[in-house]
Amino acid sequence: MKALRPYQRQCLERLRQRYREGKRRMLVSLPTGTGKTIIFAQFPNYFRMKKRLLVLAHREELLEQALEKFHDADPNLPVEIEQAGKRASADCKVVIASVPTIGRAGNKRLTALDPEDFYLIVVDEAHHAVAKSYRAIFEHFGLLAPNTPRMLVGFTATPRRGDQQGLGEVFEEIAYSRSLEEMIRGRFLCPVSGWRVTSDVNLDGVQVKAGDFVESQLARVVDVAERNALLLRAYQDLARHRRCIVFCVNVAHAQDVAALFCDAGVRAAAVWGAMPKAERRTTLAQLSSGEIEVVTNCNVLTEGFDEPRIDCILMGRPTRSRLLYAQMVGRGTRLHPEKSDLLVIDVADNTRKHTLAGLHALFDLDPALDLQGSNALVMADRLRAIVERFPWVDIRKIKTPRDLEFVAERIDLFRFEPPQEVQPYTRLSWCATPGGGYRLGLPEREHVVIQQNLLDAWEVKFRSPKRQGGEVSLGSAPELPAAIRKAETFVQRERAATIRVLDVSARWRNQPPSDAQRGFLQRKGIPIPKGLTRGQASWMIGLLGARGRG
Repeated sequence: MKALRPYQRQCLERLRQRYREGKRRMLVSLPTGTGKTIIFAQFPNYFRMKKRLLVLAHREELLEQALEKFHDADPNLPVEIEQAGKRASADCKVVIASVPTIGRAGNKRLTALDPEDFYLIVVDEAHHAVAKSYRAIFEHFGLLAPNTPRMLVGFTATPRRGDQQGLGEVFEEIAYSRSLEEMIRGRFLCPVSGWRVTSDVNLDGVQVKAGDFVESQLARVVDVAERNALLLRAYQDLARHRRCIVFCVNVAHAQDVAALFCDAGVRAAAVWGAMPKAERRTTLAQLSSGEIEVVTNCNVLTEGFDEPRIDCILMGRPTRSRLLYAQMVGRGTRLHPEKSDLLVIDVADNTRKHTLAGLHALFDLDPALDLQGSNALVMADRLRAIVERFPWVDIRKIKTPRDLEFVAERIDLFRFEPPQEVQPYTRLSWCATPGGGYRLGLPEREHVVIQQNLLDAWEVKFRSPKRQGGEVSLGSAPELPAAIRKAETFVQRERAATIRVLDVSARWRNQPPSDAQRGFLQRKGIPIPKGLTRGQASWMIGLLGARGRG
C-alpha cells in the first residue's frame, strides 16, 4: 500500500474532528485524480470501525474501483459488491452497493441491510446524492434524522455550486476541500494549458432540463459536418499525436467524429455505454498503449476511467455544468512520466442565452479570456499579480494574454462601479470575480470576498497578507444581500477609515485628479490614463494604501 499524501491524511483527521464535534453529514471536495477512493478505503482502519461500512456508487466502474482500493488498503478486510447478480454476504465488513440495485424505495435488498449493523455510509460522486434513489437509502438508514448515530460522507470533484445541485438538503457542511489549482501547485496533478476554437453553431435554441442541455436537441445542433470538421482541425493543428479523449453529445456523435478522424488518417475509435465490455476494454487498452491516439465517447469516460497517459481533452460536447466539465478535464490531469501537461481544447459555440462551462471556471478566469495555448495556472497567477499591483483593473475585460502588456494604461480595462446585480445592496466599490462571487478591495492588499458554495450558502472571507494563513472566515449567509451586509459590517468595524475611499456616490469623484493625486501615482510608477477622474484616482490611491483623497 502506498503512503497517504499529506492532504489525504488531513482529510481523514478533519472528518474525525468534525464527527466528534457533532457533525454527521459531511461533504469532501477534491479534484478528479487526487485519490478520493483511497481516502474512504482507509475508513475501516482509521476509524477502528466495529460496525460495517456501506459505499454507494451508481456505476459498475466505480464499484470495481472501490473494491480494488479497499483490497490495496487492507487485503484481509472482507469487502463485497451488492449489484445485480452479485450479493454481499451478511458477515462482510464493507458493502459496496449499486444505487440502481438497492435504491428503489421498499427494495428487499435494501431492507436486508440492517441500519443497526452500519456505522458509516459513503457516497462516491456525491453530486448525485439529491436523487430519489439516494434519498430512499438515506431514509432507510436514518441519516437525515437530527440525532443519527451514523455518519454520512460524500465525495465530489467540485468545490463550488453552479449546477443548482441543492446538496445542502443532504449534507451539513463541506468538511474538507482542495481546489484543482492547489493540487497542481502541490505537484499532485499535472499543469493544464488551454486553447479555444470558435464555432458558428448557435446554441440559443437548445432547451435546458435539470441544469444542462437536452441531449437530443443538442446533438441535432452540434453533430454537423462543419463543426465536426472543426474538432478534427483543432486536434491536427494544436494537439497532433497527443493521446486524446473527445467528449461528444451522444453515441451517434461519438461515432461520427471517430469516423471523421479515421478518414483523415488519425488512429481513432469510439466507445459508448452499450458497447460490449470486452470490446470497450480492448479499445481503451489500445489508447493506453498508443496503438490508437484518439477515443471519442458519450457519457462513458466522465467517471471511473483512470488513464494517466491522457494529455489532451477535446470538448466536443458543450455543457452548462461546471461539475460535468470538471469531470471531463479530470480525465487528463493525472501525472505520468511521459507527459508534461494536459492540453484542453474548448469549442466556443455562439450563444447569448447560455453560460457555458469552460477551463476558465476551474481557474477563476473570465469566460471571455482566450488562453491561446497558455498555461492556465500561470495566467491565473499573472492576473492575481495584476490585481495586487493594479487592484482597480477589471480582469474580466482582459480577453487575451496580449492585453496584459497594456493593462495599467488602458482605462477601458478599469472598473470603478459595483456590478449591477449588487448595486441595490451597497454603495461601496465591489467587483465581480471571474469564477463567480464578489470582491471588495481594501488598502494594503487586503480584501473581502463573497462566494457561493455547494451547500447554497454565501461564504464571506477576509484575506490579508498580514494574517497568518492569509485568510479568515467571517461566516456565511443564505442570501447575497445578507452576505454583503456581513462583509460591510466587518469593514466598517475594522477598517472604518477606508469607507470614504470605497464610496462610489460622492460628487467630488467626477472632478479631474488633483496635483497631489497625480504626484502620488507617478511616484508609485502608475501610468495616469487619459480621462481619469478624481474619484477614480482616489480609489486607486486608497487601494494602494494611501491616506486621504488628495
